[in-house]
Amino acid sequence: MEQHHSHPYSCTHCACNNPVLKILKEDIFHQKNYEALPKVEKKEEIQQVLMISGGIIRPMINGSVATVDAIGIASGQVKVTGTFQEVNDFMTQHYLGFNQKILQEGQTLLPGLIEPHVHIVPTALMANWIDLSPFNEQNLINEYGQEYIKAKVNNPINKPTENGDWYLGFGLDPALMAFDETGKALVTITNQWLDQVNNQYPLMVLSASMHTLYLNTLAMNAVYAKNETKLQPIYGDVKGYISQTQGQLQEAEGMGPALKTIPKNQLAEMLKQSFSHFGALFKKANERGITMLYDAGMNSHLKLLLEAYMSTHRRKVRVGAAMICDDSNIGDLQPYQQPQEYKDIYYGHVKVVSDGSNQGLTGYQSDKYICVTGKDDYGIYNYPDDDYVNNGTFLSDKQPPVNAPDTYQKLITTVIDTNEWPLMVHANGNQAVDYAIQTFQAIPEDKIKGKRHRIEHCSLITDDQLDVMKQLEVSPSFLIGHVGYWGYAFKQVIFGDQKTLLLDRCKSALDRGMRVTLHSDNQVSPLGPLRMMEQSITRKMEKDPKHEVLNSNECIGAEQALVAITYDAAWQCYADKWIGSLEVDKFADFVILAQDPLAITDPYKKLRNIPVLETWVGGRTVYHNQD
Repeated sequence: MEQHHSHPYSCTHCACNNPVLKILKEDIFHQKNYEALPKVEKKEEIQQVLMISGGIIRPMINGSVATVDAIGIASGQVKVTGTFQEVNDFMTQHYLGFNQKILQEGQTLLPGLIEPHVHIVPTALMANWIDLSPFNEQNLINEYGQEYIKAKVNNPINKPTENGDWYLGFGLDPALMAFDETGKALVTITNQWLDQVNNQYPLMVLSASMHTLYLNTLAMNAVYAKNETKLQPIYGDVKGYISQTQGQLQEAEGMGPALKTIPKNQLAEMLKQSFSHFGALFKKANERGITMLYDAGMNSHLKLLLEAYMSTHRRKVRVGAAMICDDSNIGDLQPYQQPQEYKDIYYGHVKVVSDGSNQGLTGYQSDKYICVTGKDDYGIYNYPDDDYVNNGTFLSDKQPPVNAPDTYQKLITTVIDTNEWPLMVHANGNQAVDYAIQTFQAIPEDKIKGKRHRIEHCSLITDDQLDVMKQLEVSPSFLIGHVGYWGYAFKQVIFGDQKTLLLDRCKSALDRGMRVTLHSDNQVSPLGPLRMMEQSITRKMEKDPKHEVLNSNECIGAEQALVAITYDAAWQCYADKWIGSLEVDKFADFVILAQDPLAITDPYKKLRNIPVLETWVGGRTVYHNQD
């Protein structure tokens, strides 16, 4: 059942369960559009037979940061690690004529870095829209606001070239703009706000995580004209449509007519250009030392397109995925079979999205957002019981019930108990996290323990909840950019001081012996495991003028952070049989850095900028720094 709601700000969800691609499925994933894709013959380079020594080599065997003198690779796999003599003797005996590579002092070889929660296909499909996100590479744009958006939209390079084309943008994030004139709330994006950006062409902008569209008045007029039969009974005339929505269209019902009004040639171009954007995305991943991406919201259409790309292009990264699931397709779910051999786009989990995002004021909370005035607002929950729905409208202004909704419990039970799938459940707000934990507790422990169930984002969590997660062997994956990028907004206007202390509690989880990972949720935040490692170590709020630390008790050590982006990330993604450490017979997926990330004493804004010299996948170089 589709749930609808209203919020004055960005309805920023996780990028999972993308409504844009659901709505435009037939328009984008059309056979004629597929036929226009470039035809490329896949060519693999020869895997090297190589002994690497010198510098610092940390194979992360068993999650240890201990070093070895040398490593030998052949046939795309690690064949030996140990002392220089041990490795040299082994390679001489088994691989006579092997090549040698000697690292310079300080250069550091690590297992390939892992992003355990990203969104590959949506990122590639929308990459030809205007990037209105608040990031320059991995840093916040200080001047991000209306003038920045106006300049970016009106850059001549972005001007529509065909008559009737629209300005299309993505990534708009009010939570990373300056607060409103009161200093106590986020700025509100309206059609009038966007008219000041551009009123010469229809302008449509997607919010940072793809669940709200913002339109200027010209675009609103065009949408109403094309969809008058559907919109007139709801809003009356076009003036009513504009005044009641103010150019903010949310979720499938609101977004659908607008998306269907985009000129068809612009939609076809999204698929046509996707292959080049896949290439750019994977190149960026390699530049940041990434050898594996785990997609946290895959469905059959997205998988088909990505498979078409990967079957015709040299592998630059390995790809695993979680299969997106809700009450509309749960009946199609088959019993789980754990992958035994690596295959691109293997499935490791089922993904369920329970709520929205905290920075978008849609994470589901037990108490109200402090910046929303004039009404009670607890966020959005995707599986409310019937008494939380009124004529199909979700009542986000009603105090959440203590117990998890039956509809949600039934869905999760079908995934875990009936079909025995590992679950990746998106839960941002503290009430959504509590519902997830309650539901895990209600399922027999033999279906929970040892299954690598995950709570994604797991943003606001108490000691008691961590204790239960530990007991059940459910692990968290933290969107650590919540601390570094959005922490200041959470503290100042969204939650206040006390609740913000519960954000991304990496140290508390590790102190309990839990395994944690760090993710970007790309496009929500930029790719970059070294940056995520840095943010978990320093917890400095980058939007804060003083760059203060958000809850120093939750800062973790550099060694712990390194484990989280390698060894434990592979484990959490059911990829530890193949990657995550450079043990014998695992893939030769590794990165060579210019510096040892464990040797930087003041990591803030430094770890993220360590030069990546080389990235290797399966014994082949996929990136070589030319600087």
